[in-house]
Amino acid sequence: MTEQQNKAYDYFRQQGFLPVNAESYPVFKSYDQGDNRLGELTAVVAVVWGFAYHAVYKVIQGYLCSLWFHGEEPAYFEILRQSPGGPACSLQEVVDILYGLSVGSGLPFLRIYAIEERFLREYEALKGYVMKTEYSDDHSEYAYRIKDVLELSGGINLNKRNRLKKFFKQLNISLQPITKENVHLCLEVQEAWCGYRECSSCESFVGCEKNAIAIMAAIFDEHVHTGIIGYFDNVPVGYAICEKKNEQMAFLYFGKSTVPDFFVYLIYMIVKMYFSDVACLNINEDMGNAGLRLFKAHLGIHELWRKYSCTFTRVIEGGRSDGSAA
Repeated sequence: MTEQQNKAYDYFRQQGFLPVNAESYPVFKSYDQGDNRLGELTAVVAVVWGFAYHAVYKVIQGYLCSLWFHGEEPAYFEILRQSPGGPACSLQEVVDILYGLSVGSGLPFLRIYAIEERFLREYEALKGYVMKTEYSDDHSEYAYRIKDVLELSGGINLNKRNRLKKFFKQLNISLQPITKENVHLCLEVQEAWCGYRECSSCESFVGCEKNAIAIMAAIFDEHVHTGIIGYFDNVPVGYAICEKKNEQMAFLYFGKSTVPDFFVYLIYMIVKMYFSDVACLNINEDMGNAGLRLFKAHLGIHELWRKYSCTFTRVIEGGRSDGSAA
């Protein structure tokens, strides 16, 4: 973090904000029942990557407000509210509070991120601010209809079909559900996968995925999370960890394989085994990584769901914006 971010982090800790980590999972999970469909706002994504963003959180007037720092990128808030009903206070009130905290901490602006397009009007209606809205396809999330993940015919599925067919008839492949007892095997696969790669390249996107998987293993709940481990000749070589949030949405959180193309097979099989009654699978963003983009595009027909970043500047007398937070 920059010197300014470190000062802001200390300020928010003094204001009662707590670190986002595995211990905060129950809090985030209690706010994970709303209608947000983006993976960025799920409890799992928040707590397993909180360390990489030096994230802190606090419940303010019934809203779960978390603040995220990463490298030299502008810090941003994420806001969640419980369903049904939601908090008694308005979004206007909580944004006013966050704006004041941001100015007090020395941050150059109030930025709120991962807002779905369908919720933008609510933010645009806030009074007293000029709002600048941005998005990037690099950070839009890939969403697939379940039937499109399982579809193998047609030219659009040629790449997927060719990757899968080599595994369909292999007799030495076996699959086992992930449990609390065997979730540590995911770490072993991840460790082996990491052995072939440079840490500097992997961490340049978000942070150490191996550390995130360790947190995932700590919070793994068989009643909430779903996963499979893939074996070749009884040796674990791949895994996939997912969550079915409701009848409309499942999330693919993590997955790796030390065998080329086997991860595609694991995605196909976990969808076939567990998510046939779900409408969509969300596998998050590609972070601008060309290889990851190609991989996700080849899984089938998909949509890119945008996540918007909104930067707020206070309007002062005469209609001008307040330069203290721009």
